[in-house]
Amino acid sequence: MHAELWGGGASMRIAVFGIELLLAALLVTWMRSSLRGHTEPLRFMVPLFVYGTLAAALSAFVEIRYSFRIDQAAAGSEFWLQVLNSGSASLIEELAKYLVALIAILNAGHFQRLSTAITYLIIIGLGFSLVEDLIFLMNPDTVPIYRLMSFLVHSGTSAIIGYSLGRYRFGLARYRGLLLAISAAVLLHFAYNLAVALPNYQVSLYVTLALIAFISSRIFVLFHRTIREEMMLERSIFKKGEGTRLLNLKHNK
Repeated sequence: MHAELWGGGASMRIAVFGIELLLAALLVTWMRSSLRGHTEPLRFMVPLFVYGTLAAALSAFVEIRYSFRIDQAAAGSEFWLQVLNSGSASLIEELAKYLVALIAILNAGHFQRLSTAITYLIIIGLGFSLVEDLIFLMNPDTVPIYRLMSFLVHSGTSAIIGYSLGRYRFGLARYRGLLLAISAAVLLHFAYNLAVALPNYQVSLYVTLALIAFISSRIFVLFHRTIREEMMLERSIFKKGEGTRLLNLKHNK
């Protein structure tokens, strides 16, 4: 992105971070209102944000430690090193969110709802992006609008992984489906990183906005689909007169 068109001073960076905080609060509120039955208290969600910060710290350490130094690259190889750095960063960040989500689920000690995984992953993605953006926005050379779009990317790719993780847990998908979801999240993240770095401003703008619209829409599409599938599973179990591991309820005859 061109800094002269999308950049701004300290007030712009503060405004963008404030918008991200507002969007995060609205998204968490919307998810809690959409969940059926027992909803997790807000205090339970705070540790998920902490897990997101851990994922951000882990990925930052790996990226800083092992990324290619473009300023020391041989002439003509800068472009390919940038592509490799963008691809590796996408892979590291998505895997970091996935790994800390598994830790969070294990520490929670329960996984009774189909919607647990996607809820956990989205909140972890929010924590990840807020910490990452806070650090980047302290740098006066950072393009604030880029950070806002990155915030949406992290939430959307987290939803993609969380949706498939929940379906795998309840036997609605095989492990191949989970691997495909992780791969899709990485590839979409990678495509976004490449789009914002395109030298042609107009092409970069249109491609980036198209990717943002698609990735961020996954949050709402997949979350609604999860709730619908959760209801269908609950009905099928109730018809059999069995307890349901989705909402931890017993069927009353």
